[in-house]
Amino acid sequence: MDIGLADSRALVLAASSGIGKAVATELAREGAEVVIAARDETRLAGAVDDIRDGTDCAADAVDYVVCDLDDPESVEAGTTDAIDELGGLDVLVTNHGGPSTVPFEDLTMSDVDAGYQGILRSTVQACEIALPALRDGGGAITHLVAVSALEPGPRSALCNVFRPAIYGLSKTLAESYGDDGVRSNCVGPKGIASDRIENKLRERAEREGITRDEALEQRLADLPVEDLGDPETFGRVAAFVSSPAADYVTGSHVPVDGGWHRHAF
Repeated sequence: MDIGLADSRALVLAASSGIGKAVATELAREGAEVVIAARDETRLAGAVDDIRDGTDCAADAVDYVVCDLDDPESVEAGTTDAIDELGGLDVLVTNHGGPSTVPFEDLTMSDVDAGYQGILRSTVQACEIALPALRDGGGAITHLVAVSALEPGPRSALCNVFRPAIYGLSKTLAESYGDDGVRSNCVGPKGIASDRIENKLRERAEREGITRDEALEQRLADLPVEDLGDPETFGRVAAFVSSPAADYVTGSHVPVDGGWHRHAF
């Protein structure tokens, strides 16, 4: 199935590893010209090599810009540089690193300020910078935001505050810029195998005095499937939602969670 991404221009934030990198890989595999962004240039360069090696894309079809989501000036410079390098923009994929998982009672105001910048403000800022290019011919904004934001848990105070705001932002962008041909959707991971999942498994094991494998068993007990999801699976879904093949999908949330989210509506 050709999903129509050939020759599209895409910027993927926080894409030097994990689900961001997986999405960038699938966009490149589908023929898009991709720029990935993150704070660590060494990891970015390695990710670019991995994407080139893992796809049939041309060497010049994938590049990177340094963009630290914790720094507003870096967000502006990185987003602007990427759009200039691409000569426009058809797809913006917003993403962010995972904040610490702490209960409300352990939060400091410094944690809140950092979470606001790294999760919410950076996402709004990148969208604001990208919108003129996206409105020039239409395009898609795809927000990678954990599906667990729909069912807040007690140990994720920062996520519970800022991630739902991205859902609201996505709805607002879909309503505001649909006439310009700009779509906005959220694709929600849960239980996708990644470094972050491994860290959370180790944290849970240490907190509860169990092994890492026992922590994994507890996590899988919440799912109707038998294992964690592949990053490649998540990447394919996000690439589809970002593509012209999904041209009637906007203002929506697409969970990729192995059935974890059980609500009918």
